[in-house]
Amino acid sequence: MWFIAYKLNPNVSLNRLEDRLLLQKIGYVVQEILGYNLGYKFSWYSYGPYSRTLSRDLHAYETACIARGNMLDDRSLSQLVDRFTSIYVKAQSLCKDEPMARTLEIIASIHMLAKNTYPPSTDPVADLIRIKPYIRKTCAEEIERMLREEGIIEKLSSDQVK
Repeated sequence: MWFIAYKLNPNVSLNRLEDRLLLQKIGYVVQEILGYNLGYKFSWYSYGPYSRTLSRDLHAYETACIARGNMLDDRSLSQLVDRFTSIYVKAQSLCKDEPMARTLEIIASIHMLAKNTYPPSTDPVADLIRIKPYIRKTCAEEIERMLREEGIIEKLSSDQVK
């Protein structure tokens, strides 16, 4: 996670809330969307998916997170970073005015609502906007569409299309 965070922002620091949120969302995307089991359990939080254990690891020391990343060989790490970057760049291009952490919050939140809640949301954008009114609906809709096109969340059936 640190490697990805530093690639996105070389000045990442746990002293800033936005960077802590960034690291939480990177952890969620890597584990839940890209399928690399990092051993974290994520719950819903005011800023989207959140893991207490990941937070403790982040605050304990940076090497705990780096050590978890070392389970991947260089090729796997490179593929992981490439896939993560591809998803992030596509989402950021859809919501150019959003800061990095907010874009990742939207990606992770829509995914969690669509796949990792019970019952899964049938309209993750509407649920997200209801829970987080500060998120722009058009941005969330575009990111949801991209996640569906990428096969990250299931495509809507014809009777579900808005």
